[in-house]
Amino acid sequence: MSAAVVHAPGADVQLLSLTATADWRAHPDVRAAVAAAALAAGAEPGPALDEVVAAVLSPARYVHAVAGACVGVSASHEAGRTYVAVAPAAVVVDACAMDRWAQVTTAGSRAFTAAERAAVRTPWDAVRAWTALECAVKAGGADLLRPDDRAPLLVPGAHGVPVVPGEGVGLHLVHHAGRLRAVCVRVAVAVGVRVPAPRPAPDQAALALAAVPA
Repeated sequence: MSAAVVHAPGADVQLLSLTATADWRAHPDVRAAVAAAALAAGAEPGPALDEVVAAVLSPARYVHAVAGACVGVSASHEAGRTYVAVAPAAVVVDACAMDRWAQVTTAGSRAFTAAERAAVRTPWDAVRAWTALECAVKAGGADLLRPDDRAPLLVPGAHGVPVVPGEGVGLHLVHHAGRLRAVCVRVAVAVGVRVPAPRPAPDQAALALAAVPA
């Protein structure tokens, strides 16, 4: 498994493309990116940093409090790659291959509002909007099947070109299944995500007392 850095919005966001999808949390480049984000958030080098990295990359964990801030991680699998975003903030990432635009259009018949469907003019518009929706769902700010209850994904832009608010998207070209595929990758910092507080170290004396039969 090898990793390549992919363009991401903002200097604080690291986005890696892994060439295999197995156990991305154990990839050394992901661990290094998490360590860098933790240091930027105020973690102390040494064993404390190792504990933060282990906590962030533990199963089912995507954000972890660090020194009054936090470190976030998110992953998306597409076209034989795993895209991993790491940031000193809660973060989400979604990837969608351009050749899936017809599937996106079909799904969008229920997931997009009528105004959003009317604004989609090209496959690129559809895929950009879909990754924005997926990021909003992952961040807890949208329901996939309740489009009227969320903020618009597409708004009018100059010369009739629709704009996706919070644009943080790039195009990644990958070789997959014997052909070249274009993948739309979106990264967004998740606002308002509840960050679990670090668990306090166990009180060894209290544990010993609790183990004594009454």
